[in-house]
Amino acid sequence: MMNRKKSKKHKALRHQLAQQRATLKKRRASSKKRKIGHLIQRQKNLQDLQQAITAKTINKQAPANFSFVDNTDEILTYFNDCKTTLHKNKKIAIDISQIENLSSDAIALLVAAVHAKSFTGNYGKVEGNAPQNQALAKLFIESGFYRYVDADKRLKLASNTKENLLHKESNFNVQPDLAKNACQYGTTHVLNQNEPFPVLFEMLIEAMSNTNNHADKIKKGTIKWWLYAYNAHDENKTCYTFIDLGVGIFDSLPVGRYKKLTNLIGFTHNADLVQDLLDGKIKSSEKQDQDIRGKGIPQIARNSASEYFGRAFIISNNVKINLKDRTTEKLSENFKGTMLYWELINPKTE
Repeated sequence: MMNRKKSKKHKALRHQLAQQRATLKKRRASSKKRKIGHLIQRQKNLQDLQQAITAKTINKQAPANFSFVDNTDEILTYFNDCKTTLHKNKKIAIDISQIENLSSDAIALLVAAVHAKSFTGNYGKVEGNAPQNQALAKLFIESGFYRYVDADKRLKLASNTKENLLHKESNFNVQPDLAKNACQYGTTHVLNQNEPFPVLFEMLIEAMSNTNNHADKIKKGTIKWWLYAYNAHDENKTCYTFIDLGVGIFDSLPVGRYKKLTNLIGFTHNADLVQDLLDGKIKSSEKQDQDIRGKGIPQIARNSASEYFGRAFIISNNVKINLKDRTTEKLSENFKGTMLYWELINPKTE
């Protein structure tokens, strides 16, 4: 009897040992595969880097009307083409030397793009130049663009003007002091007063909050934004551009959930969601976000109706929204990001 029990026990131990050996063998094989995978990826990265270093610069001539607000489809096609080339580890030159029109919103888009890996890819390289037109070159230099790229010291000094405000957010949070400062740029220039304009201040705060609160869960708290306030002296207005290159409003988490519902009643394009978005009907299902989500864009839309704003737009994904009359334009391509644009004016002098 004892021998039988020992035999069964030994058999069970041998079986257990065999299982442990098999598991160990699988782990070693898996570890070996991972190491090989890492080596292959490292080799690919080195090849990509070498390709980027030795690549010839591809010139990308910009559209003559270099304005994202006024020439949205053509500018979007241009930037997406540049992005595709960069993601192939190529080197491009964004050539704006021959442009005939330049707007502050396009400058903001350009500076945001060249700083975003989502645009440049891992090893894509970007070079560039300035407009040959003297008036446009002056605008480009005084925008502050050269403070944020590798450039000649003289260009950096020339960009260090107090006339305009170009700011890159790096802490992923709301900055009331910056919003106040940006307001004063406009109110001093347009309204001849130093006090922040409450309606504009609220819009800037909502824009800052909206960037992270409407990102998806993976990118939440990691989206950098840019704010550019430009004083247009010849037109007595201040142009505000707020931009982030995240997922875009219509690819955000709360809108994604809302799309699933609207698909049941004939949703065909993001433009179909605009009215619900502006009316605040699209909200997060997360309880902790209910006080934030869904209020940013509707609040911005309501404030944009003020007579102190000449024009106001949202460009995101494949939709352009005119906030003044709530009309929409379907875009030919997808803009991975969100741009908010307002023009502060003095209605009493219009």
